[in-house]
Amino acid sequence: THPIVVSCRVSQLFRAPMLHSTITRSLGRVVAGRSVVSQHSMVTARRLPPHLVQSHFGVRPLSLSSSYTAASAVVSPPSSSFASFVTSQSRQFSASTATSDKSETYEFKAETRKLLDIVARSLYSEREIFVRELISNASDALEKLRHQLADTDQKMTVSAGDAPLEVQITADEERGILEIADTGVGMTKQELKDNLGVIAHSGTGEFLKQMEGQGKASAQVIGQFGVGFYSAFMVGNQVEVYTRSSSDPEGRGYRWVSDGTGSYEISEVDGVARGTRIVIHLREDALEFAQRDTIQKVVHKFSNFVNFDIRLNGEAVNTVKALWTLPAEEVSKEQHKEFYQFIAHAYDEPLYHLMFQTDMPLSVQSVFYVPQQHAEKYGMGRQEPGVSLYSRRVLIQAKCPGLLPDWLRFVKGVVDSEDVPLNLSREMLQDSALISRLNSLLTRRMLKFLADQARSDEKRYCKDFFNEFGNFLKEGICTDPKWKEDIARLLRCETSTKADGELTSLDAYVERMPEHQKHIYFLCVPNRKFAQTSPYYEAFKKSKTEVLFLYTSLDDFVMNNLATYGGRKLVSIESGEVPRPPKKSENGDEKDGDEHDGDDDKRPRLDKEQQRVFSSWFKDTLVERVTSVDATDRLVDSPALLVDHESAPFRRMMKFVDPNRAPELPKQALEYNPAHPIIVGLHQMRERQPEVARQIAEQVFDNALVAAGLLEDSRSMLPRINQLMQQLLESQQSGGGVLDAEEVKEE
Repeated sequence: THPIVVSCRVSQLFRAPMLHSTITRSLGRVVAGRSVVSQHSMVTARRLPPHLVQSHFGVRPLSLSSSYTAASAVVSPPSSSFASFVTSQSRQFSASTATSDKSETYEFKAETRKLLDIVARSLYSEREIFVRELISNASDALEKLRHQLADTDQKMTVSAGDAPLEVQITADEERGILEIADTGVGMTKQELKDNLGVIAHSGTGEFLKQMEGQGKASAQVIGQFGVGFYSAFMVGNQVEVYTRSSSDPEGRGYRWVSDGTGSYEISEVDGVARGTRIVIHLREDALEFAQRDTIQKVVHKFSNFVNFDIRLNGEAVNTVKALWTLPAEEVSKEQHKEFYQFIAHAYDEPLYHLMFQTDMPLSVQSVFYVPQQHAEKYGMGRQEPGVSLYSRRVLIQAKCPGLLPDWLRFVKGVVDSEDVPLNLSREMLQDSALISRLNSLLTRRMLKFLADQARSDEKRYCKDFFNEFGNFLKEGICTDPKWKEDIARLLRCETSTKADGELTSLDAYVERMPEHQKHIYFLCVPNRKFAQTSPYYEAFKKSKTEVLFLYTSLDDFVMNNLATYGGRKLVSIESGEVPRPPKKSENGDEKDGDEHDGDDDKRPRLDKEQQRVFSSWFKDTLVERVTSVDATDRLVDSPALLVDHESAPFRRMMKFVDPNRAPELPKQALEYNPAHPIIVGLHQMRERQPEVARQIAEQVFDNALVAAGLLEDSRSMLPRINQLMQQLLESQQSGGGVLDAEEVKEE
């Protein structure tokens, strides 16, 4: 007939949302509906056996020496209003600052104090890293709780409540305080000592070891070294930690506080919600971290993709999800667009996207994007690498230079690895050999992807990708010998047998080569018109031998660095080793290159002896400018050309680098067409009018320099050209007037 009397703290009731239902459920069978009350008298509270209070209420019976005051209340059957009130209390992160008179002070060991000073002042390159570290710790705490709730062996002892699994950040600019809280597992008093009192003791590391020992799957936790928490002292002159363990049946809360110098205090407090709340009292020189915009930028930069929602002053800030963790078939085009624009800070849509996952040599999840354009073409300077390194969804190094080669810097994306080797600050990579293997793996996959895109849609590849990013691939051939053969498969260029603007690949060129052709021929010129009128192309045009037309200065370096492709030598048709292309007879049979066709036989031509005499005279006349003069059959409509000369683009580059030390033009090897009217007439004139013949010989040589792109200033020819025209007119006038066109041609 008498009520069962208990005494408990009101705050304990709020800390344990399930307490009300526990009382009703557990004691209902015993009291058969009688009221359960709590009175002010602590002595009365002792009448209830302590083990019953401990086992059924989840709280400790109060002793006479306790400094807490018991509250009087009648516990009625559960009501919706009461349940809502308890739930709202459990979701609050603000903890009461009322503490026990018994606070305990602990000294850091001398070695620990030194380490703490290193961590707080020297370990990290940027102060903003502390936000990443504390959010990572909060994410780990939430992941541990989620694992415990899913564990059938532990879920009955975990006090989960209705609090959502999330990270809450409060930036209080007026007070100069930053708070980072989570609703995760929290810590007991002993865990506070172990995890915060000892540097480099990783609670997450212990958690993983425990899971491995039990043969269970690894959770998606982040921490490794046990030093991230102390980064808070980079910006704070005092750090407070309020925590309550989710597995503590008594629901006790604790406060840990330190200024990061020599000691820390631990005391028991009331009103602490499940999880951990870190309160950083910012130093004067770090008050920017109490500003919402500053914290939001740091969160977006480092921690946007953690597993849990992050709320900053009550608003969600990590709304873009980590797409690289999802199956490729589940990601929509719109999601790719949103994610690309977020990581690349871009406004366009990606041209291509690639999602790639592998377990060797490291466990890697990645996503790559090819933009529609790049900024280097506008003179914006050299781009930084576009791929960032993450570990367990947390940014380790933005624009990481080691993941892809520099010539793929236009690619944007994310590479995430759980076991990538990191240094202590988690800002740089360790084990360069392993990273080199990762680089090779990602590069090979990216090249294969681009080759697949070219095969599936050649027109789009040529128009949208190669025309925009082709120079990056050419740079790779010149700077990265390891991949030049693979990159060469992606090259595209115009060719003599295709229409203007139509591109072809080296593989397609090789497939069209006739059996007798042993080399791949190319010509570097400013444009297609110059190529088709070049004296070097004349014989190839007549024999219908295909030649690649290359229009940029970089192309010459590309071909020289590539040298061979598919076992075939790449040969410039300006080279002296180019054989005379075989001609086709009327019946379609090939004729030897040394045989003259019908048109050549009808024209006047220097015989062997005349060629010997003319070559000797020409060389003596231009002894300061030529090394050799020889007849050739490779010319059709031009009188002469230079062979084996140095690259014109190379000379221009050397002059651009250092105009004052540009090398002088060396002597050249000249080949002439023994059947050309200018050469035949010059041979006849050299004895009758030696001075005019000398001037014409110089002009023939300069014309050959122009065709080779080696004449740096064509104005040097003007006096000679004017003098030759004047002599021509004077000779015609003295001989009876100016001749008509037919007479000039005859003369």
